[in-house]
Amino acid sequence: MKNRRSSSGGSGGDCEAPAKAEGAKSEGSSVEDSPEEATYLLGGKVAAGPSTLAPPTQKVAGSVTGWFFDNTGISQLADQFGWPLLLMLFASQHLMKGFASSFTGPCVSFLYASYKVSGPQMQIFGGVTQLPWAMKPVLGLVSDALPIQGYHKAPYILLASGLGIFACAAIGIVPQSHLNINRLVVCLFMMQLQFSTCDLLTEAKYAEKMRSRPEHGPALMTYVWFGLNAGGLLATAMAGPIIDRWGVRIPFMIALLPISFILVPLMQNCLEERPKSREQAAADRAQLCKQREACILCFLMFIGTVCLTILGICYESVRLNAFASIAVALVMLVSFSVVLRPVIAKVNAFFLIQTSVGFSVGGASFYFFTDGPQQYPEGPHFSKEFFISVLGVVSSICALIGVYSYQRFASTWTYRRLLLFSNLALCVLSMADVFVFMRLNVRFGIPDHLCVMGASVLQSVIGQWMWMPGVVILSQLCPQGMEATMYALLAGCHNLGNTIASNCGALALELLNCQPSGADNESAQFNNLWKGALASVVMPTLTLALLPWMIPDAKQTDKILDENDRDATEGSLLRRWRGE
Repeated sequence: MKNRRSSSGGSGGDCEAPAKAEGAKSEGSSVEDSPEEATYLLGGKVAAGPSTLAPPTQKVAGSVTGWFFDNTGISQLADQFGWPLLLMLFASQHLMKGFASSFTGPCVSFLYASYKVSGPQMQIFGGVTQLPWAMKPVLGLVSDALPIQGYHKAPYILLASGLGIFACAAIGIVPQSHLNINRLVVCLFMMQLQFSTCDLLTEAKYAEKMRSRPEHGPALMTYVWFGLNAGGLLATAMAGPIIDRWGVRIPFMIALLPISFILVPLMQNCLEERPKSREQAAADRAQLCKQREACILCFLMFIGTVCLTILGICYESVRLNAFASIAVALVMLVSFSVVLRPVIAKVNAFFLIQTSVGFSVGGASFYFFTDGPQQYPEGPHFSKEFFISVLGVVSSICALIGVYSYQRFASTWTYRRLLLFSNLALCVLSMADVFVFMRLNVRFGIPDHLCVMGASVLQSVIGQWMWMPGVVILSQLCPQGMEATMYALLAGCHNLGNTIASNCGALALELLNCQPSGADNESAQFNNLWKGALASVVMPTLTLALLPWMIPDAKQTDKILDENDRDATEGSLLRRWRGE
């Protein structure tokens, strides 16, 4: 059963505005000084300007594929945002983040279980491996300030992909006797570094485009998340049987293909980057330096995530990691609230608080559902195939329904209305977790499989309604000219909240004496699991009281910042104190 998800999106990026039909220049491009070709890192050459890929509708006009593009709205979406961007998002979001992440993700808990890692410690390691998503701010800052051979994004995607591909191959090939638990965590960390870097620097493309065409923002979000969930659907359908038959390492070998596919549109320059001269790069750095407060926030976030990474890998103390997480959360909350302009600071504070207090109990619940009769006689005893593939497929299908229904019914709601409705609905539905952990369903004669599957169906639909507006509002809060950095700060802060929730949840499990590890006769370890689940449901719901003060009373299609806003710190508390 899935844990309660927070209401904000987890990734973002910056994007060139598409050229208009009349041939107007893109807002984010510098055409004048761009050479016609640029030597690329791998020794080949790519077009320096927009991608030379022909629009699919021109290639397959009248074919089944052309009919599909026309009738799904993809062609219309390409008219607004361009085919190269859609292809790059297909590689990074649909194949990598959708398929590869969903294909290898379920293996991780079973990998930890093979090392006899306890539930709380599993959450600490899980928090560490997710920290690359919180490192997005410094990744965005470095990519904005330090282009390689004039390119801001492609070289960094290439470098991160090299690390991720190597790490994925190591997990799949190297035997457990030569890959201890710390090395495994490092490899998983590098894979997530690839995912987060590609996610940031490709989605960064659509942040700018969504700001220039906010009326089409929900449609682009639907394309991204519908494809992401479709990839997840295929992956989860395959993962269970493969893991059951061939083990938990084979999926990492299979995943090498989709995570490597990003190199294809990358070398075709589907990001449509133009190499910048040294003068242009210096001008960009000068503009970023004017936002020195935002740059300081990037490095604060980086220092915090590095500290949590080192502590999580080197120290097994759950309490040390939890208290360190709380300290980092407080530093980030105060720093962001003081430095950023009020409308951005309030939204960020709301999502960070709500995410951080949603204590995760995933480590213990994994053993609750998958322990066999010898380990937990009274348990559900879910097979790998049911736990991964059946529940995963049902959740993915319902998530697709959630994306469609969001676009159809809720994309024009105000942020406050949608966040209030979706959070309250998810709170009620998530009480099913508590119901199962208390074994009340057994007392009432409701089978575990039916109870868990029924709750997952509704949770997946409502979860998308809660997730999507968070992603949209983060895109709307990126000042022009520093989209990648600002989106990374906001999304990274939310992702840091996930690690905080995981570490604090591990502490809660330890205090509740709920520390299963797959050992024989560990039924007593689950006696208080329902209490941790109850806290994870109730605590985020209490933060809804902050909605009127922290979330703008605006529709998702409205612009929150003015078109020419380039200052993320205007009117901040710090500037007021300085009298600026």
